[in-house]
Amino acid sequence: MFVRAPFQVAAALRGGVRVFHPRGLVATGHVELDSPWWTLPTGRRIEVTARMSGGVGTPSAVPDVLGLALKIPLDPPDTEWDLLLASSGTSAVTRMLPLPARQWRSARYSSLMPYSSGTSDTRWVLAVPVGRHPESTSLAALRRSIADTPLRFRLDLVSMTGSAVPAGQVTLTQVHERPDDEQPTFDPVLNCPPGLALQPGWLAGVRVGAYRGSRRGRSGRPR
Repeated sequence: MFVRAPFQVAAALRGGVRVFHPRGLVATGHVELDSPWWTLPTGRRIEVTARMSGGVGTPSAVPDVLGLALKIPLDPPDTEWDLLLASSGTSAVTRMLPLPARQWRSARYSSLMPYSSGTSDTRWVLAVPVGRHPESTSLAALRRSIADTPLRFRLDLVSMTGSAVPAGQVTLTQVHERPDDEQPTFDPVLNCPPGLALQPGWLAGVRVGAYRGSRRGRSGRPR
């Protein structure tokens, strides 16, 4: 409650706009996972819905904390994995911090918090742009880029010791024009695959309250 209330008020004061990453673009494509660490099927394409966003919504020439949110369907139907990544650093410390990026092309995205797996050790999930990406933080430039050629990311898993291992790829192929208030919402703590959990648990609990408060402030009703 103490965590949820400030975010609920903030979203309400902003006219129902998200507290986190208020402006974004929705695209669809697929993800391919190829590491035994994942608790999801590997070696095949899985449909994915993505939302790419700016943390503050700064002008395109100004650095911003960029976001890459992935909604991956799970089995049974109507369940999903919300994987939220934000621009960060690449060192053992900075990959835990949301940091501004100057452009979509140079951003390095991190889950910020690591995932624990029931069958292996704790890993951060990173996404690295591959190929052509816009040289600004403009959503309009991102829209044009995806319309011209698929947007690709390499997924890496990074251990506590900092060694990165390629573990899959994301390809976004089509933009879907939706108003910000009709774009999908994400909760990386509640919507998580069986066998994976964000760590540490106390911080994951704080994030649950923050996201719930933001959703409630935007909708005007409990969620």
